[in-house]
Amino acid sequence: MPVNYNITACQVLKILGYANPESGKFLDGIEEEYNIKLPAVLRDFYKQAYGCPLLSTADIWTDKFYTLYEVIEEQIEEFKEEYKDNPEEGADDEYYQFSQSMAEIPREEWKEHVKNYLEIGSDYGAGVVNYGICIDDLDKEDPPVYYLNEDDEMTDWKLLCNTLSEYFMLILCDTLLCKQYRTAWEVLTKDGWDYNIYESDEIEETAGEIGVDLSALKPQVLSWGEVTCGYNEERKMIVAACIGDNYKPPFVVGTIAKK
Repeated sequence: MPVNYNITACQVLKILGYANPESGKFLDGIEEEYNIKLPAVLRDFYKQAYGCPLLSTADIWTDKFYTLYEVIEEQIEEFKEEYKDNPEEGADDEYYQFSQSMAEIPREEWKEHVKNYLEIGSDYGAGVVNYGICIDDLDKEDPPVYYLNEDDEMTDWKLLCNTLSEYFMLILCDTLLCKQYRTAWEVLTKDGWDYNIYESDEIEETAGEIGVDLSALKPQVLSWGEVTCGYNEERKMIVAACIGDNYKPPFVVGTIAKK
């Protein structure tokens, strides 16, 4: 059976055996708290991803969301306390100036000055970049994902992925490739998966042995390269691959299969 090169992140997590019956309660709680309707793609993904140990060091939150407006409200209170005696000290702090201007505007009018975002993740470890969905896009089945760097103004969200599906696959591939953390290897080998990492000079030979057509892989862009994922159903094998700066064509860095 040929390799499925169109597999989704949700399907990969299902193959790996992840599911959490508490996800519905979590997602329903988010919808009720913020009076929103979550996109279908997000709800489907979190059926597997909620509290998933595989994603514990990934750039996505698996057990919480919050909104940009909540962040602004917290900053208003924090700065109010920090500069209550000497407000002029905050003159050079852009975030302070922004929070001050928002504090003078009625909450119901904030949308006229800054869009609200449902924040769903941040870069693990440093926490200097946040990822979110524009509240105005939540009526879309598979909305785009934006990011905000802490050095940028809170209105300066930039497009990261055209769809949530792409974002989820980027996060999952980054995790499976163990680029920054060995979490995937530790979790999956403990759960009985055969996890193999290959050197660059083994790429073509390995791809041939496991039946992967390197040219058929559909990479997505990360800051350190391009990533992709495929599944050989006959062998019950997940194939994670990436294109590093020094590697052409895409190279297979890991295969994950049940022993």
